[in-house]
Amino acid sequence: MPNLDYKPDVSSAQLLDEFEEARARQAAVHELDRDGISTVMRYAKALPSARPTMDLSGLGKDVQATLLTMDDNELQALAQAGIGAVRKFVEGGTHGVHGVPVVKPAPEVAEAPSREMTAHERVLWKVQSRMLKTEGSQEFKLAK
Repeated sequence: MPNLDYKPDVSSAQLLDEFEEARARQAAVHELDRDGISTVMRYAKALPSARPTMDLSGLGKDVQATLLTMDDNELQALAQAGIGAVRKFVEGGTHGVHGVPVVKPAPEVAEAPSREMTAHERVLWKVQSRMLKTEGSQEFKLAK
């Protein structure tokens, strides 16, 4: 059997450039952050002094409220979790990460009374706001 000679028409430098472009395209896919997963991961891995400066506007209000009320141990556990668990955390499902709370809907905030309210409506508004305040404050109580 004769030995066939193969001469590629692509140089090794061109092949290397093509691999580098493919690697850059693959890395760009992970930076889209459509679901907010990388934002949550960056926030959880950040130093406590850097967290107040981070932009969480791409996340839902419920996720923002949960992240802002979590302590350092909970954030560390979330930072060590896998991407699937973080995705479930952002979606509000049971994620299975021990010590990390499940995202719950943020309570509705009662609107401030306007000047056109009657005395009866103001009393109703005050009662409603006090009821919501007692319900909301129970969620964030620390265990002793």
